[in-house]
Amino acid sequence: MEKRIRAYEKFIKQAASKKLSESERERLARYHFEMMESFQHERLIHLIVMFFFVLMTIVFLFVTTWVTATCDFQSAVVPLYALTLVLLILTVFYVKHYYFLENHIQGLYDYTAKLWKID
Repeated sequence: MEKRIRAYEKFIKQAASKKLSESERERLARYHFEMMESFQHERLIHLIVMFFFVLMTIVFLFVTTWVTATCDFQSAVVPLYALTLVLLILTVFYVKHYYFLENHIQGLYDYTAKLWKID
């Protein structure tokens, strides 16, 4: 997805800087609107999944802490530590990915105004 957004940013930057006729500009604006809808949908889905990962990580952190405090047999807790660590790592990468999506899609909003000449 990151590669797709970067490619689209490059395309729209070049296309918006060209001198276009009124019909070409409207056609490009419609295409941009459709791409923005697609990116916004993708961002929403990633937000929901990111919240799920964050929630599960928090739950497993609490469960791991509780089990560690109450369990005398520490080797039984090792798989729980491993799962919590994996969730924590995935959450960090998911937050990083969502941060990229959010910032780049916000940057694409500027081109909407340029295409409709709303400066």
